[in-house]
Amino acid sequence: MATTATTPARQFFDGHLAFLAAGKIDEMIDHDYAEDAVLITFFDGLAQPPPITVRGRAALKVFFHDYMNVVGNIDIKSLTFAEDYDGKDGGICFQASMDSSVGRLNVGDAWSMKNGQISFHYGFFTRG
Repeated sequence: MATTATTPARQFFDGHLAFLAAGKIDEMIDHDYAEDAVLITFFDGLAQPPPITVRGRAALKVFFHDYMNVVGNIDIKSLTFAEDYDGKDGGICFQASMDSSVGRLNVGDAWSMKNGQISFHYGFFTRG
């Protein structure tokens, strides 16, 4: 899905997706997430049942490697985007429908941004 990076939030989002598409999980975590970032998600495709709370970059790297091993490539089919982010602080929120190796996923994520990085990441999803 083509995107237009016209705001700091869309630029950040598009860069985040570019890291994922390139398989650069560790680089994405180091660039996009604060050292003490927290992810709370209801993703149910991993060995650990939801809800899952992940703290810190090292644990985020493990989670995202496992997540991408499950979902494979991400092909966004629709996107609804909301933002209040000035390039440093604020929030980014989106809903997306995407095709993956496990079928259609509908996701919703909210990122609390601090100093240009994600400090809190909340993720929701459904299949189908």
